[in-house]
Amino acid sequence: MKKSSPSSVGEILAGLMKKTGLGKQMDQARIWDQWEDLAGPHLAPHGRPHAVRDNTLLVEVDGAVWMNKYAYHKWDILKRINALFKRELISDIFIMLTPDDAPTLPQPAPGKEGAGAPPE
Repeated sequence: MKKSSPSSVGEILAGLMKKTGLGKQMDQARIWDQWEDLAGPHLAPHGRPHAVRDNTLLVEVDGAVWMNKYAYHKWDILKRINALFKRELISDIFIMLTPDDAPTLPQPAPGKEGAGAPPE
């Protein structure tokens, strides 16, 4: 029986990337790294990739105006993503508003304690 020579770590990783979903996930992760080039310098500061689900890229945007602008440029962004990888990695883009993280606190009624007037 012929003994094969040991494989390098690079060869093992390259094989795993072809045979498992690891390669696809690594390609998808490059979208985050290349976002400014993919979205363009005008759009990129107002939106960011959030996740990839079922070949659909979820993009969070800063507001309704930016949601509309991203929707207008959606197919251009999609073409740039797939051109980067020379295959259809992403089939659609879903645009959503960035959730508000800061909870809204109720404001005390004017003239009540805590509304800026010192307690009596």
